[in-house]
Amino acid sequence: MAGAPVGNSNAAKGKRWQDALVKALARFTSEDGKIQAGQALDKIAENVVLKALIGDKDAITEIGNRLDGKPAQAVTVLGDEDSPLRHAHTVEWLNGSRPAPR
Repeated sequence: MAGAPVGNSNAAKGKRWQDALVKALARFTSEDGKIQAGQALDKIAENVVLKALIGDKDAITEIGNRLDGKPAQAVTVLGDEDSPLRHAHTVEWLNGSRPAPR
């Protein structure tokens, strides 16, 4: 695959949001002093673990997705009588040479 078309800046937009979150998490300090700068992400992770331990399905799913990756999405492609699926293979021989027949 060739990647995104020239001029596509969607990846940069996502990166800007990620960068902003990283900065905010790094500099956040709680008013009561219980969370120091650089500890916010660790505290969030602890809270997710605590919720998972009491059975919160969203927290359990988040931990599973982060540790094992999201499950592959099943895709079913069906045709019908009026519009059957068509499948074709194209074989190209390099340098115009074909293998010897067997």
